[in-house]
Amino acid sequence: MRLSRTLPILAILALAGCTRTINRTAERRIRDALPGYIGPAQVWTAHVENPPERTVRGRLARVTIDGEGVQLRQTIVCERLHIEMRDVVVDTGRNRLRSVGETSFEAVVSEQGLNDYLRATPPPPDEPTRVKSVALRQGRMIASATRWLLGRDWPYTVTAEPRLVSPTKLEFDPDRMTVVGLRVPLPASALRWLARRLDQGFDFSTLPFPLRISRFQVENGRITLTGTADIMQSLNERIASLPIAGRISRYKHYEHNNGKG
Repeated sequence: MRLSRTLPILAILALAGCTRTINRTAERRIRDALPGYIGPAQVWTAHVENPPERTVRGRLARVTIDGEGVQLRQTIVCERLHIEMRDVVVDTGRNRLRSVGETSFEAVVSEQGLNDYLRATPPPPDEPTRVKSVALRQGRMIASATRWLLGRDWPYTVTAEPRLVSPTKLEFDPDRMTVVGLRVPLPASALRWLARRLDQGFDFSTLPFPLRISRFQVENGRITLTGTADIMQSLNERIASLPIAGRISRYKHYEHNNGKG
């Protein structure tokens, strides 16, 4: 079951008057749907925090989603991904989300995850520049690279500072890179190539929902990105194409016949 089926159904089921039991069922359904909606992960967890008086009105106070080792589409693996939805209101008559007060996220990309991504997406065999490894330090990235020239590999290191160039993308400015250890001149084209190579994987526009990165922080061994996301639109578009009304009607019929509420 996809996440787009899950959130409206869990809110409608909550109308039956059950509280923690329904919340646990919702958490399991959300967790099981996340690999197909966002991507596979080592671990997915979900938590629905909702007082009874809001539950019976079809409102979810807070839904939190946490993933470890999350494989996002065409991007670097996130060591941790945290998504929080607040004040979710469901239109039970139309089987769709009516509103979401706020959706925020925090994504952590580790140094190991970045190196794994670079190894998994190598450049063409004839490319003379090679990035051997990268290290994340306070406010900067240090790349160990080589340049094939005059029949040998010339090792050097490059220090670069990422910048936020759009609400969904980080980039590394080649004009602000520092090159150390290279005895032969490094052409500007090589720096531009190196910048594009380091940029790879930091474009989050391919995710199934729009997001806006508000800030990022480079620390020892990791990059943390925080911002907001618009999950409601993508979920409602999926809901519109899914025949879930029959499923809900059958559940209400079962509840009525068994005297539950």
